[in-house]
Amino acid sequence: MTLASQGNPMPDQADLLRKRIKTEPLPAPSPTRPGPAPAPARSLLITSGKGGVGTSNLTLNLAVALGMMGRRVVLIDADAGLANLDLLCGLSLDRDLGDAMAEDRPLAETIVDGPESIRFLSGVHAARAADGAVEAARDRLAAELPDIARQTEAEFVLIDGGSGLAPSGSMLASAVDSVVVVASPEPTALADAQAVVARLRKRQGCPPIRSVIGQARSSAEAIEALDRLSSACRSFLGAAVRPVGPGFVRFDPKVATAVRRRRPFLLDAPGCEASRCIRRLARAVAAEADEASGSAPRRPGLLAALIGRGSPEMASR
Repeated sequence: MTLASQGNPMPDQADLLRKRIKTEPLPAPSPTRPGPAPAPARSLLITSGKGGVGTSNLTLNLAVALGMMGRRVVLIDADAGLANLDLLCGLSLDRDLGDAMAEDRPLAETIVDGPESIRFLSGVHAARAADGAVEAARDRLAAELPDIARQTEAEFVLIDGGSGLAPSGSMLASAVDSVVVVASPEPTALADAQAVVARLRKRQGCPPIRSVIGQARSSAEAIEALDRLSSACRSFLGAAVRPVGPGFVRFDPKVATAVRRRRPFLLDAPGCEASRCIRRLARAVAAEADEASGSAPRRPGLLAALIGRGSPEMASR
Protein backbone atom coordinates (compact mmCIF):
# COMPACT_ATOMS: atom_id res chain seq x y z
CA MET A 1 0.00 0.00 0.00
CA THR A 2 1.34 3.42 -0.89
CA LEU A 3 1.70 6.28 1.56
CA ALA A 4 -0.84 8.30 -0.40
CA SER A 5 -3.47 5.65 0.11
CA GLN A 6 -2.78 5.73 3.87
CA GLY A 7 -3.79 9.49 3.98
CA ASN A 8 -0.26 10.75 4.63
CA PRO A 9 0.83 12.35 1.34
CA MET A 10 4.43 13.57 0.98
CA PRO A 11 4.73 17.36 0.76
CA ASP A 12 5.66 18.58 -2.69
CA GLN A 13 7.79 21.68 -3.56
CA ALA A 14 4.71 23.88 -3.87
CA ASP A 15 3.65 23.09 -0.29
CA LEU A 16 7.12 23.92 1.01
CA LEU A 17 7.14 27.24 -0.89
CA ARG A 18 3.73 28.23 0.54
CA LYS A 19 4.95 27.59 4.08
CA ARG A 20 8.04 29.72 3.53
CA ILE A 21 5.96 32.60 2.17
CA LYS A 22 3.72 32.50 5.25
CA THR A 23 6.52 32.32 7.79
CA GLU A 24 9.33 34.42 6.30
CA PRO A 25 9.04 38.23 6.37
CA LEU A 26 8.95 40.05 3.06
CA PRO A 27 12.21 41.78 2.12
CA ALA A 28 12.29 45.48 2.80
CA PRO A 29 11.98 47.61 -0.33
CA SER A 30 15.29 48.98 -1.54
CA PRO A 31 15.65 52.70 -0.79
CA THR A 32 15.06 54.95 -3.77
CA ARG A 33 17.79 57.38 -4.57
CA PRO A 34 16.64 60.96 -5.06
CA GLY A 35 17.19 62.32 -8.54
CA PRO A 36 19.48 65.26 -9.16
CA ALA A 37 18.15 68.59 -7.92
CA PRO A 38 17.01 70.90 -10.73
CA ALA A 39 19.49 73.60 -11.65
CA PRO A 40 18.64 77.05 -10.28
CA ALA A 41 17.04 79.48 -12.69
CA ARG A 42 19.35 81.63 -14.79
CA SER A 43 18.37 85.29 -14.32
CA LEU A 44 19.24 88.09 -16.74
CA LEU A 45 18.53 91.80 -16.32
CA ILE A 46 18.37 93.42 -19.75
CA THR A 47 18.78 97.20 -19.72
CA SER A 48 20.17 100.11 -21.72
CA GLY A 49 21.44 103.62 -21.23
CA LYS A 50 19.29 105.18 -23.94
CA GLY A 51 15.68 104.65 -24.92
CA GLY A 52 14.70 103.53 -28.39
CA VAL A 53 17.42 100.89 -28.84
CA GLY A 54 14.96 98.00 -28.60
CA THR A 55 15.48 96.73 -25.05
CA SER A 56 11.87 95.66 -24.45
CA ASN A 57 11.49 94.03 -27.85
CA LEU A 58 14.75 92.13 -27.41
CA THR A 59 13.78 90.91 -23.93
CA LEU A 60 10.32 89.78 -25.00
CA ASN A 61 11.41 87.98 -28.14
CA LEU A 62 14.38 86.35 -26.43
CA ALA A 63 11.95 84.96 -23.83
CA VAL A 64 9.64 83.72 -26.59
CA ALA A 65 12.55 82.08 -28.43
CA LEU A 66 13.63 80.24 -25.27
CA GLY A 67 10.03 79.16 -24.68
CA MET A 68 9.85 77.78 -28.23
CA MET A 69 12.96 75.74 -27.43
CA GLY A 70 11.03 74.03 -24.63
CA ARG A 71 12.58 76.06 -21.82
CA ARG A 72 10.56 77.26 -18.83
CA VAL A 73 10.75 81.05 -18.87
CA VAL A 74 9.46 83.84 -16.65
CA LEU A 75 9.41 87.31 -18.23
CA ILE A 76 9.29 90.29 -15.85
CA ASP A 77 8.66 93.90 -16.81
CA ALA A 78 10.71 96.06 -14.43
CA ASP A 79 10.77 99.21 -16.55
CA ALA A 80 10.04 101.69 -13.77
CA GLY A 81 6.74 103.43 -14.49
CA LEU A 82 6.93 102.82 -18.26
CA ALA A 83 5.99 99.14 -18.36
CA ASN A 84 4.68 98.16 -21.78
CA LEU A 85 5.54 94.50 -22.34
CA ASP A 86 1.88 93.62 -21.82
CA LEU A 87 1.08 95.68 -24.93
CA LEU A 88 3.82 94.01 -26.95
CA CYS A 89 2.46 90.63 -25.83
CA GLY A 90 -1.07 91.54 -26.89
CA LEU A 91 -2.34 91.12 -23.32
CA SER A 92 -5.04 93.18 -21.62
CA LEU A 93 -4.39 92.90 -17.90
CA ASP A 94 -6.26 94.44 -15.01
CA ARG A 95 -3.53 93.65 -12.46
CA ASP A 96 0.18 94.31 -12.34
CA LEU A 97 3.14 94.32 -10.01
CA GLY A 98 1.97 97.58 -8.44
CA ASP A 99 -1.36 96.01 -7.42
CA ALA A 100 0.44 93.13 -5.71
CA MET A 101 2.54 95.62 -3.76
CA ALA A 102 -0.47 97.74 -2.78
CA GLU A 103 -2.25 94.64 -1.45
CA ASP A 104 0.95 93.33 0.18
CA ARG A 105 0.69 90.06 -1.71
CA PRO A 106 3.54 87.90 -3.06
CA LEU A 107 4.54 89.11 -6.51
CA ALA A 108 4.36 85.56 -7.87
CA GLU A 109 0.56 85.64 -7.45
CA THR A 110 0.34 88.24 -10.23
CA ILE A 111 2.09 86.07 -12.83
CA VAL A 112 -0.04 85.17 -15.86
CA ASP A 113 0.41 83.06 -18.99
CA GLY A 114 2.15 84.81 -21.86
CA PRO A 115 2.86 83.87 -25.48
CA GLU A 116 4.51 80.51 -26.29
CA SER A 117 4.12 79.03 -22.80
CA ILE A 118 6.21 81.71 -21.07
CA ARG A 119 5.00 83.15 -17.75
CA PHE A 120 4.68 86.91 -17.45
CA LEU A 121 4.74 89.43 -14.61
CA SER A 122 3.50 92.85 -15.69
CA GLY A 123 5.37 95.87 -14.37
CA VAL A 124 4.23 99.00 -12.57
CA HIS A 125 2.32 101.53 -14.65
CA ALA A 126 2.99 105.04 -13.35
CA ALA A 127 -0.54 106.21 -14.19
CA ARG A 128 -2.01 103.62 -11.80
CA ALA A 129 0.70 103.23 -9.17
CA ALA A 130 0.69 104.85 -5.76
CA ASP A 131 3.41 107.33 -4.79
CA GLY A 132 6.74 105.60 -4.30
CA ALA A 133 5.56 102.31 -5.79
CA VAL A 134 7.55 102.72 -8.99
CA GLU A 135 10.96 102.77 -7.32
CA ALA A 136 9.96 100.35 -4.56
CA ALA A 137 8.89 97.77 -7.15
CA ARG A 138 12.46 96.95 -8.11
CA ASP A 139 13.44 96.48 -4.47
CA ARG A 140 10.58 94.01 -4.04
CA LEU A 141 11.59 92.21 -7.20
CA ALA A 142 15.16 91.86 -5.98
CA ALA A 143 13.94 90.39 -2.68
CA GLU A 144 11.38 88.01 -4.16
CA LEU A 145 13.24 86.91 -7.28
CA PRO A 146 14.29 83.53 -5.77
CA ASP A 147 10.68 82.82 -4.70
CA ILE A 148 9.36 83.68 -8.17
CA ALA A 149 11.86 81.34 -9.82
CA ARG A 150 11.16 78.52 -7.37
CA GLN A 151 7.36 78.72 -7.49
CA THR A 152 7.30 78.80 -11.29
CA GLU A 153 10.05 76.15 -11.62
CA ALA A 154 11.67 78.48 -14.14
CA GLU A 155 14.86 77.73 -16.01
CA PHE A 156 15.26 81.33 -17.11
CA VAL A 157 14.08 84.61 -15.61
CA LEU A 158 14.37 87.51 -18.05
CA ILE A 159 13.86 91.02 -16.67
CA ASP A 160 13.26 94.07 -18.84
CA GLY A 161 14.95 96.88 -16.93
CA GLY A 162 14.14 99.55 -19.51
CA SER A 163 16.51 102.43 -20.26
CA GLY A 164 18.65 104.17 -17.69
CA LEU A 165 19.62 102.60 -14.40
CA ALA A 166 18.28 104.21 -11.22
CA PRO A 167 19.72 103.24 -7.81
CA SER A 168 16.91 100.72 -7.35
CA GLY A 169 17.87 99.19 -10.69
CA SER A 170 21.41 98.74 -9.41
CA MET A 171 20.02 96.80 -6.44
CA LEU A 172 18.07 94.56 -8.79
CA ALA A 173 21.25 94.02 -10.80
CA SER A 174 22.90 92.58 -7.69
CA ALA A 175 20.18 89.90 -7.50
CA VAL A 176 20.65 88.48 -11.01
CA ASP A 177 23.25 86.23 -12.62
CA SER A 178 24.19 88.68 -15.35
CA VAL A 179 23.25 92.05 -16.81
CA VAL A 180 22.88 92.53 -20.56
CA VAL A 181 23.41 96.12 -21.71
CA VAL A 182 21.72 96.92 -25.02
CA ALA A 183 22.89 99.74 -27.30
CA SER A 184 22.59 100.79 -30.91
CA PRO A 185 25.56 101.69 -33.13
CA GLU A 186 24.92 105.41 -32.55
CA PRO A 187 27.71 107.16 -30.58
CA THR A 188 25.25 108.55 -28.03
CA ALA A 189 23.78 105.10 -27.36
CA LEU A 190 27.26 103.60 -26.93
CA ALA A 191 28.24 106.42 -24.55
CA ASP A 192 25.09 105.89 -22.47
CA ALA A 193 25.73 102.14 -22.40
CA GLN A 194 29.21 102.82 -21.06
CA ALA A 195 27.67 105.03 -18.35
CA VAL A 196 25.39 102.15 -17.30
CA VAL A 197 28.41 99.85 -17.03
CA ALA A 198 30.19 102.47 -14.91
CA ARG A 199 27.26 102.69 -12.49
CA LEU A 200 27.02 98.91 -12.22
CA ARG A 201 30.73 98.63 -11.50
CA LYS A 202 30.38 100.95 -8.50
CA ARG A 203 28.04 98.52 -6.78
CA GLN A 204 29.32 95.68 -4.62
CA GLY A 205 28.58 92.23 -5.97
CA CYS A 206 28.28 93.38 -9.57
CA PRO A 207 27.38 90.40 -11.79
CA PRO A 208 29.01 89.75 -15.17
CA ILE A 209 28.06 92.39 -17.74
CA ARG A 210 27.30 91.40 -21.33
CA SER A 211 26.37 93.40 -24.40
CA VAL A 212 24.04 93.28 -27.39
CA ILE A 213 23.83 95.78 -30.24
CA GLY A 214 20.34 96.38 -31.60
CA GLN A 215 19.12 97.94 -34.84
CA ALA A 216 22.39 97.30 -36.67
CA ARG A 217 22.20 97.94 -40.42
CA SER A 218 24.81 95.27 -41.10
CA SER A 219 26.87 92.65 -39.31
CA ALA A 220 29.99 94.74 -39.87
CA GLU A 221 28.36 97.78 -38.22
CA ALA A 222 27.30 95.66 -35.25
CA ILE A 223 30.75 94.12 -34.77
CA GLU A 224 32.39 97.54 -34.93
CA ALA A 225 29.97 98.89 -32.29
CA LEU A 226 30.59 95.88 -30.03
CA ASP A 227 34.33 96.41 -30.32
CA ARG A 228 34.03 100.12 -29.52
CA LEU A 229 31.91 99.47 -26.43
CA SER A 230 34.17 96.67 -25.23
CA SER A 231 37.34 98.71 -25.74
CA ALA A 232 35.93 101.78 -23.98
CA CYS A 233 34.75 99.76 -20.97
CA ARG A 234 38.09 97.96 -20.73
CA SER A 235 40.22 101.11 -21.11
CA PHE A 236 38.28 103.56 -18.95
CA LEU A 237 36.46 101.29 -16.46
CA GLY A 238 38.59 98.17 -16.27
CA ALA A 239 35.48 96.16 -17.10
CA ALA A 240 35.34 93.12 -19.36
CA VAL A 241 32.09 93.38 -21.33
CA ARG A 242 31.57 90.44 -23.67
CA PRO A 243 28.74 90.07 -26.23
CA VAL A 244 26.02 87.47 -25.82
CA GLY A 245 26.60 84.94 -28.58
CA PRO A 246 26.86 86.83 -31.90
CA GLY A 247 25.92 89.94 -29.94
CA PHE A 248 23.54 91.80 -32.24
CA VAL A 249 20.04 92.07 -33.71
CA ARG A 250 19.76 93.48 -37.21
CA PHE A 251 17.44 96.35 -38.06
CA ASP A 252 14.27 95.01 -39.61
CA PRO A 253 11.15 97.01 -40.65
CA LYS A 254 8.98 94.01 -39.75
CA VAL A 255 9.72 94.68 -36.07
CA ALA A 256 7.72 97.92 -36.21
CA THR A 257 4.90 96.11 -38.01
CA ALA A 258 4.76 93.48 -35.26
CA VAL A 259 4.69 96.19 -32.58
CA ARG A 260 1.66 97.79 -34.22
CA ARG A 261 -0.01 94.38 -34.26
CA ARG A 262 0.89 93.86 -30.58
CA ARG A 263 2.70 90.61 -31.33
CA PRO A 264 6.27 89.46 -30.70
CA PHE A 265 8.07 89.81 -34.04
CA LEU A 266 9.40 86.27 -33.66
CA LEU A 267 5.80 85.04 -34.01
CA ASP A 268 4.59 87.68 -36.44
CA ALA A 269 7.51 87.31 -38.87
CA PRO A 270 9.50 84.19 -37.91
CA GLY A 271 11.62 84.28 -41.07
CA CYS A 272 12.69 87.92 -40.88
CA GLU A 273 16.26 89.05 -40.22
CA ALA A 274 15.57 90.16 -36.64
CA SER A 275 13.93 86.81 -35.80
CA ARG A 276 16.96 84.91 -37.07
CA CYS A 277 19.21 87.06 -34.88
CA ILE A 278 17.02 86.45 -31.83
CA ARG A 279 17.11 82.69 -32.33
CA ARG A 280 20.90 82.81 -32.46
CA LEU A 281 20.97 84.80 -29.21
CA ALA A 282 18.57 82.33 -27.56
CA ARG A 283 20.71 79.36 -28.52
CA ALA A 284 23.77 81.10 -27.06
CA VAL A 285 21.96 81.92 -23.79
CA ALA A 286 20.68 78.34 -23.47
CA ALA A 287 24.08 76.83 -24.26
CA GLU A 288 25.79 79.01 -21.63
CA ALA A 289 23.19 78.04 -19.02
CA ASP A 290 23.61 74.34 -19.84
CA GLU A 291 27.37 74.63 -19.58
CA ALA A 292 27.17 76.49 -16.27
CA SER A 293 24.85 73.85 -14.78
CA GLY A 294 26.85 70.94 -16.18
CA SER A 295 23.87 69.53 -18.04
CA ALA A 296 23.92 68.18 -21.58
CA PRO A 297 22.77 70.56 -24.32
CA ARG A 298 19.10 70.14 -25.19
CA ARG A 299 17.60 69.98 -28.65
CA PRO A 300 15.08 72.66 -29.62
CA GLY A 301 11.45 71.64 -29.38
CA LEU A 302 9.46 70.44 -32.36
CA LEU A 303 7.55 73.72 -32.56
CA ALA A 304 10.79 75.67 -32.91
CA ALA A 305 11.92 73.38 -35.71
CA LEU A 306 8.62 73.70 -37.53
CA ILE A 307 8.57 77.48 -37.31
CA GLY A 308 12.21 77.75 -38.33
CA ARG A 309 11.77 75.33 -41.25
CA GLY A 310 11.88 77.08 -44.56
CA SER A 311 13.71 80.15 -43.25
CA PRO A 312 17.09 80.93 -44.82
CA GLU A 313 18.78 80.23 -41.51
CA MET A 314 17.35 76.73 -41.20
CA ALA A 315 18.00 75.97 -44.85
CA SER A 316 21.66 76.80 -44.45
CA ARG A 317 22.20 74.42 -41.54
